[in-house]
Amino acid sequence: METRHTPGVETLRLSQDANGIHATSHLMQVIRGNSIAASYMIDCDPRWRFRRLWLKVDNQGPRKLCLQRDLRGHWLLNGEPRHDLQHCQHIMLSASPFTHTPLLQRSALETGQRDEVTVAYVDVLSLRVEPRLQRYQCLRRHSGESHYRSQVEGHAHEELSVDDQVLLLKANEQHLRLSQRELKICTLA
Repeated sequence: METRHTPGVETLRLSQDANGIHATSHLMQVIRGNSIAASYMIDCDPRWRFRRLWLKVDNQGPRKLCLQRDLRGHWLLNGEPRHDLQHCQHIMLSASPFTHTPLLQRSALETGQRDEVTVAYVDVLSLRVEPRLQRYQCLRRHSGESHYRSQVEGHAHEELSVDDQVLLLKANEQHLRLSQRELKICTLA
Protein backbone atom coordinates (compact mmCIF):
# COMPACT_ATOMS: atom_id res chain seq x y z
CA MET A 1 0.00 0.00 0.00
CA GLU A 2 1.31 3.45 -0.84
CA THR A 3 -0.04 6.65 0.68
CA ARG A 4 -0.26 9.41 -1.90
CA HIS A 5 -0.89 12.63 0.08
CA THR A 6 1.06 11.62 3.17
CA PRO A 7 4.40 10.06 2.34
CA GLY A 8 4.53 6.43 3.35
CA VAL A 9 4.43 2.77 2.48
CA GLU A 10 2.90 -0.34 4.05
CA THR A 11 3.83 -3.95 3.38
CA LEU A 12 1.14 -6.40 4.47
CA ARG A 13 1.07 -10.17 4.49
CA LEU A 14 -2.08 -12.26 5.04
CA SER A 15 -2.28 -15.91 5.90
CA GLN A 16 -5.06 -18.28 6.85
CA ASP A 17 -4.94 -21.53 8.82
CA ALA A 18 -7.31 -23.63 10.95
CA ASN A 19 -7.14 -21.02 13.74
CA GLY A 20 -8.14 -18.07 11.56
CA ILE A 21 -6.77 -15.16 9.56
CA HIS A 22 -3.50 -13.48 10.40
CA ALA A 23 -2.16 -10.16 9.10
CA THR A 24 1.36 -8.89 9.65
CA SER A 25 2.39 -5.47 8.48
CA HIS A 26 5.25 -3.02 8.50
CA LEU A 27 4.62 0.60 7.65
CA MET A 28 6.50 3.86 7.45
CA GLN A 29 4.46 7.01 7.29
CA VAL A 30 4.33 10.69 8.12
CA ILE A 31 1.36 11.37 10.41
CA ARG A 32 0.54 14.93 11.42
CA GLY A 33 4.13 15.92 10.68
CA ASN A 34 5.64 12.99 12.60
CA SER A 35 7.67 10.27 10.88
CA ILE A 36 6.83 6.83 12.24
CA ALA A 37 7.80 3.25 11.63
CA ALA A 38 5.30 0.68 12.86
CA SER A 39 4.74 -3.06 12.86
CA TYR A 40 1.54 -4.82 13.73
CA MET A 41 -0.01 -8.26 13.85
CA ILE A 42 -3.76 -8.80 13.78
CA ASP A 43 -5.37 -12.17 14.46
CA CYS A 44 -8.99 -12.90 13.56
CA ASP A 45 -10.93 -16.12 13.84
CA PRO A 46 -11.94 -17.95 10.60
CA ARG A 47 -15.04 -15.69 10.33
CA TRP A 48 -12.95 -12.46 10.49
CA ARG A 49 -13.89 -11.71 14.13
CA PHE A 50 -11.14 -9.75 15.86
CA ARG A 51 -9.11 -11.55 18.52
CA ARG A 52 -5.74 -9.81 18.97
CA LEU A 53 -3.64 -6.81 17.92
CA TRP A 54 0.02 -6.37 18.69
CA LEU A 55 1.34 -2.95 17.64
CA LYS A 56 4.82 -1.45 17.93
CA VAL A 57 5.43 2.14 16.87
CA ASP A 58 8.79 3.88 16.68
CA ASN A 59 8.55 7.66 16.82
CA GLN A 60 11.27 9.18 19.00
CA GLY A 61 11.59 5.85 20.76
CA PRO A 62 9.67 2.57 20.56
CA ARG A 63 6.23 2.10 22.16
CA LYS A 64 3.89 -0.85 21.91
CA LEU A 65 0.48 -2.14 22.86
CA CYS A 66 -1.42 -5.41 22.89
CA LEU A 67 -5.20 -5.34 22.49
CA GLN A 68 -7.25 -8.53 22.83
CA ARG A 69 -10.93 -9.50 22.65
CA ASP A 70 -12.03 -12.86 24.04
CA LEU A 71 -14.96 -15.04 22.94
CA ARG A 72 -17.27 -13.31 25.45
CA GLY A 73 -16.45 -9.85 24.10
CA HIS A 74 -14.19 -8.76 26.97
CA TRP A 75 -11.34 -6.47 25.94
CA LEU A 76 -7.86 -6.24 27.44
CA LEU A 77 -5.36 -3.48 26.69
CA ASN A 78 -1.85 -4.51 27.76
CA GLY A 79 -3.42 -7.07 30.09
CA GLU A 80 -5.79 -4.57 31.76
CA PRO A 81 -9.59 -4.74 31.27
CA ARG A 82 -11.11 -2.03 29.04
CA HIS A 83 -14.81 -2.06 29.92
CA ASP A 84 -15.45 1.00 27.71
CA LEU A 85 -14.71 -1.21 24.66
CA GLN A 86 -17.30 -3.90 25.50
CA HIS A 87 -19.58 -2.94 22.58
CA CYS A 88 -16.73 -2.87 20.06
CA GLN A 89 -16.73 -5.55 17.40
CA HIS A 90 -13.39 -4.89 15.76
CA ILE A 91 -10.48 -2.47 15.58
CA MET A 92 -9.63 0.40 13.27
CA LEU A 93 -6.00 1.56 12.98
CA SER A 94 -5.61 5.21 12.05
CA ALA A 95 -2.62 4.57 9.77
CA SER A 96 -3.68 1.40 7.94
CA PRO A 97 -6.54 1.01 5.47
CA PHE A 98 -6.31 -2.79 5.83
CA THR A 99 -8.46 -2.69 8.98
CA HIS A 100 -11.50 -2.01 6.77
CA THR A 101 -11.18 -5.51 5.27
CA PRO A 102 -12.36 -7.60 8.25
CA LEU A 103 -15.36 -5.31 8.78
CA LEU A 104 -16.38 -5.44 5.12
CA GLN A 105 -15.79 -9.21 4.98
CA ARG A 106 -18.23 -9.70 7.86
CA SER A 107 -20.93 -7.28 6.68
CA ALA A 108 -21.25 -8.53 3.04
CA LEU A 109 -23.23 -5.43 2.00
CA GLU A 110 -25.12 -5.27 -1.27
CA THR A 111 -25.45 -2.06 -3.33
CA GLY A 112 -27.28 0.62 -1.33
CA GLN A 113 -27.09 -1.23 1.99
CA ARG A 114 -25.56 0.38 5.08
CA ASP A 115 -24.02 -0.96 8.24
CA GLU A 116 -22.56 0.57 11.36
CA VAL A 117 -20.42 -1.03 14.01
CA THR A 118 -18.59 0.20 17.08
CA VAL A 119 -14.84 -0.26 16.76
CA ALA A 120 -11.87 0.12 19.06
CA TYR A 121 -10.16 3.00 17.24
CA VAL A 122 -6.38 2.99 17.70
CA ASP A 123 -4.54 6.24 17.01
CA VAL A 124 -1.17 4.94 15.83
CA LEU A 125 0.69 8.15 16.70
CA SER A 126 -0.52 8.48 20.32
CA LEU A 127 -1.46 4.79 20.93
CA ARG A 128 -4.76 6.05 22.37
CA VAL A 129 -7.58 3.47 22.10
CA GLU A 130 -11.23 4.54 22.26
CA PRO A 131 -14.60 3.29 21.07
CA ARG A 132 -15.92 4.96 17.92
CA LEU A 133 -18.78 4.35 15.55
CA GLN A 134 -17.75 3.12 12.07
CA ARG A 135 -20.27 3.41 9.21
CA TYR A 136 -20.23 1.76 5.78
CA GLN A 137 -22.42 2.09 2.72
CA CYS A 138 -22.02 -0.08 -0.37
CA LEU A 139 -22.12 2.31 -3.34
CA ARG A 140 -21.84 -0.34 -6.08
CA ARG A 141 -20.64 -3.88 -6.58
CA HIS A 142 -19.04 -5.19 -9.75
CA SER A 143 -17.11 -8.30 -10.56
CA GLY A 144 -13.50 -7.46 -9.72
CA GLU A 145 -14.13 -4.19 -7.86
CA SER A 146 -16.69 -2.83 -5.40
CA HIS A 147 -17.03 0.66 -3.94
CA TYR A 148 -17.94 1.72 -0.41
CA ARG A 149 -18.25 4.90 1.59
CA SER A 150 -16.73 4.65 5.06
CA GLN A 151 -16.76 7.04 7.98
CA VAL A 152 -15.34 6.66 11.45
CA GLU A 153 -16.82 8.95 14.09
CA GLY A 154 -14.89 12.22 14.25
CA HIS A 155 -13.35 11.93 10.76
CA ALA A 156 -14.37 12.78 7.20
CA HIS A 157 -15.74 9.95 5.08
CA GLU A 158 -13.54 7.88 2.77
CA GLU A 159 -14.32 6.28 -0.58
CA LEU A 160 -12.99 2.71 -0.68
CA SER A 161 -12.43 0.41 -3.65
CA VAL A 162 -11.94 -3.29 -2.92
CA ASP A 163 -11.36 -6.41 -4.99
CA ASP A 164 -13.44 -9.62 -4.98
CA GLN A 165 -11.65 -10.78 -1.81
CA VAL A 166 -12.59 -7.43 -0.17
CA LEU A 167 -8.93 -6.43 -0.06
CA LEU A 168 -8.38 -2.71 -0.48
CA LEU A 169 -7.40 -1.38 -3.90
CA LYS A 170 -7.71 2.32 -3.12
CA ALA A 171 -8.91 4.63 -0.34
CA ASN A 172 -9.74 8.27 -1.11
CA GLU A 173 -6.89 8.54 -3.58
CA GLN A 174 -4.62 8.52 -0.48
CA HIS A 175 -3.86 4.81 -0.28
CA LEU A 176 -3.16 2.81 -3.41
CA ARG A 177 -2.39 -0.91 -3.52
CA LEU A 178 0.65 -1.45 -5.68
CA SER A 179 0.68 -5.25 -5.95
CA GLN A 180 -2.43 -7.41 -6.17
CA ARG A 181 -0.38 -10.57 -6.40
CA GLU A 182 1.11 -10.23 -2.92
CA LEU A 183 -2.13 -9.46 -1.08
CA LYS A 184 -3.98 -12.72 -1.70
CA ILE A 185 -4.95 -14.82 1.26
CA CYS A 186 -2.72 -17.89 1.45
CA THR A 187 -3.96 -21.05 3.12
CA LEU A 188 -1.27 -22.77 5.15
CA ALA A 189 -1.21 -26.56 5.28
